[in-house]
Amino acid sequence: MTVTSLRFKDDQYKQVKELAEFYGEPVTTFMRKTILERLEDESDYRDAASNLEASHGEKVSREEIKHRLGLE
Repeated sequence: MTVTSLRFKDDQYKQVKELAEFYGEPVTTFMRKTILERLEDESDYRDAASNLEASHGEKVSREEIKHRLGLE
């Protein structure tokens, strides 16, 4: 496991701390979860962009996807 530190301006840290408190989490837990969620979002975005490129812009309706997956 790697340990790292971050530097914030006082007003920035105050905002982070207030938001962490709003969610009932310690600041470090809140920051860790937020960063990991961003990583997941970025990965999802890259996957979607790659899939769109591979499909050459072809779109498939929700109904067609359900049909292909046998969910109808």
